[in-house]
Amino acid sequence: MLKAIVGAVLLVAAFVLSYASYTKGEAMMAKKEALVMKYVKASDDALAKSDIKGAIKYAKMAIEADPKDKKGYVCYNNALVAKYKPVKAESSGEEAPKKEAPAPSEEDDSLLGC
Repeated sequence: MLKAIVGAVLLVAAFVLSYASYTKGEAMMAKKEALVMKYVKASDDALAKSDIKGAIKYAKMAIEADPKDKKGYVCYNNALVAKYKPVKAESSGEEAPKKEAPAPSEEDDSLLGC
């Protein structure tokens, strides 16, 4: 009888502990998501103001906050597209040559998990 009571208490304690861990994990994921969204919004705002360096900085921060979240990578891509987008030549109406994209640095590789 005593073994049954102890077993039931242990079972209930295990259930309570697992539930507490689960809710704590959900809270951490929600905080991470909110942080990513904050940086994504900052990146989008910087891009809207033609602040390419700021957009890239905030996109990288979003990636660092949660490397598994694709939103940061999308912002990073949008910022790089804006940075290397061809501009119209003023006099002839032709497109100016595109800027040559630099070779990725080791910092970029480590950030992207390569």
